[in-house]
Formats: sequence, structure tokens, C-alpha cells
Amino acid sequence: MDTTGRGVLDTPQAWGITISRGVALLLLVILIPASSASAEPCSKPTARTRIAETLRLASEQRPVNITFRTHADGVKLSISLKSKYPDDMTIILQNDFEQLNIKDDRFEVLLRFMGNRERLTVPFNAIKAFWDKSELKCSDG
Repeated sequence: MDTTGRGVLDTPQAWGITISRGVALLLLVILIPASSASAEPCSKPTARTRIAETLRLASEQRPVNITFRTHADGVKLSISLKSKYPDDMTIILQNDFEQLNIKDDRFEVLLRFMGNRERLTVPFNAIKAFWDKSELKCSDG
């Protein structure tokens, strides 16, 4: 290897390509989110049980993300939220939520949207995807 004017070794070109490919592959592995193919369906009873158990642990240190179908039977939310999210809605239970009640078939929670308090009722069968601490736990595609 040759040295540059400041006594630093000049890296051969092939070595630089190897590093950049390795870094690129590492970044792809880190940045590609978990695919729905690797997560079990949210409609399975085991997934619903895990969702209920994990919801009890939701806190500032343990964010829980939930995507649900707003038009599914049993979903209760304000007309303004239903018009804003006519198909799906994702909520994050982390900092500003209150009165989380978990039932056998659904959960209810009080959230703030743009300063307004909104009560949501979401049946477990309306859930499309569920993340615990940024890890996809279940997905119905």
C-alpha cells in the first residue's frame, strides 16, 4: 500500500468496494422493516392473546403501535376521525393515553388528537397489524 503525504495508508480500491457493499447490506438488513410474511396473522387466537397481554405493558418506555380497520364491526370512534381515516388508522400507545381498558374481545382507550380527547373502542378482530417496541408481532396484510 502507498502512503499519502500525511503518513496515512492509501486503501486499495477493491477494499473500498468490499466495505461499501458490506455497509450497504448491513443498512438494508437494519432498515428493511419486518415483512408481514414473517409475522403471524392478527386474527389467530394466540395473536389476540399476545396483543391483550402486551397492551397491559404499554408505557413511555414500551410503545405499542396498532393499525386497525376503522370501518370494522364494533370499532367506535368520532365521526371526524372516521372521515379522516375511512379505511385504516394507526395509533401509538406511548405517552399521552388514558383509561386503557382491555376486554376479552376488544380494548378501549382515551387519546388526544389535536388537543381533543377521543375515546376509541377497537375489537381485536379489527386489528391489521400490531408492533411491540417497533417489532412487528402480527399482521393481516
